[in-house]
Amino acid sequence: MASAQLRSKIDIRPALTLLITASLMLGTVNARAETAPGKKMPPPIVPIESVKTASVTIDQTFSGVTQAERQVDIRAQVSGILKTRAYVEGQKVDKDTPLFVIDDKPYVAALNEAIANQSSAEAALNSAQRNWNRIKTLFSKGVASVKERDDAQSALEMAQAAVKVAQAKRVAAKINVDYTRINAPIAGIAGRRTVAVGNLVNVGDKLTQIEAIDPIQVILTTSADNPYADSPALKPGPNHPIPATLLYGAEGSKRVEGQLNYRAVSIDPNTNSITLRGIFPNPDQTLQPNEYVRVNVAVDKLDAALIVPQTALTSGIRPGSHAVYTVDSQNKITLTPVELGPMSDQGQVIKSGLSAGQRIVTDGLVKLRPDIVVEPYKAGKE
Repeated sequence: MASAQLRSKIDIRPALTLLITASLMLGTVNARAETAPGKKMPPPIVPIESVKTASVTIDQTFSGVTQAERQVDIRAQVSGILKTRAYVEGQKVDKDTPLFVIDDKPYVAALNEAIANQSSAEAALNSAQRNWNRIKTLFSKGVASVKERDDAQSALEMAQAAVKVAQAKRVAAKINVDYTRINAPIAGIAGRRTVAVGNLVNVGDKLTQIEAIDPIQVILTTSADNPYADSPALKPGPNHPIPATLLYGAEGSKRVEGQLNYRAVSIDPNTNSITLRGIFPNPDQTLQPNEYVRVNVAVDKLDAALIVPQTALTSGIRPGSHAVYTVDSQNKITLTPVELGPMSDQGQVIKSGLSAGQRIVTDGLVKLRPDIVVEPYKAGKE
């Protein structure tokens, strides 16, 4: 019984091998039949358009860095103990918002002394005035001498000068008292304090900083070799602002319209670049100083320019050259070299190599090769 089962298993294996071999041979025959020389592949289906002319705007995009439109260091103008800090660090403050208070006791005392000295000087002036009036009358009657008249006049003039000195000292003392209360000179974002309350501050010590960021400015550069460097669009000034668009966020998804209003007179000899400045509204303080952004500027306009989609471009025969696939009346394609102009708001400008009305393949270039026939793409065709 066991021997019969063993013979049965041994007999099955050659049959299975024969069956698998036959299947493989049949598949090979079918594959050869499908790739037989007489069977042609269908022509590639590609989108084809006629080259057109259009009036276009040439844009250039520059990299830049945001900066505060104004930046003010808040410094102590009198010495003393810092008593209070009245603002919240990092928050927006309005002009004249209280920031710090320095102990004013010595300055109030100096002011009171100056007020008293002014009162004393004014009293002395009144006395000198009365004496002058009396001596002048007596001199007119021939009773007082010339010396007495001159002495009385000199005393009056000295008293008048002393009052002016006392008034000036009172004003200076009042200014020092006012300096003990430090308010925001501009509206903006108040920075972190640099001196803690309770410390002695001296004249000139920096207490904090305020940055005005609405509007915000952007400092950008362009190469002096830029073909548009001397065009009016890149020569802004206070009386000749140039419209510009600030791009920021993920892939420049956010846009702010503003203007360029400054161009440096000289070229940076180290980088061969020209510095420009743009001003852009920033009411929500979304943009912060020292952010890297891009600025788009329309640098030129062209009439009747030849335009092709960027997807229609491919590499030419020579390294670094460009070409497009032109299509004849029989839908046969030819690799045609072209010379590129600038990129415009409507597509790539072609300087030479094409003429209006020529048909070109606008996409799907990877499946093409020169001198083959293609089938124009029709909307709705699978």
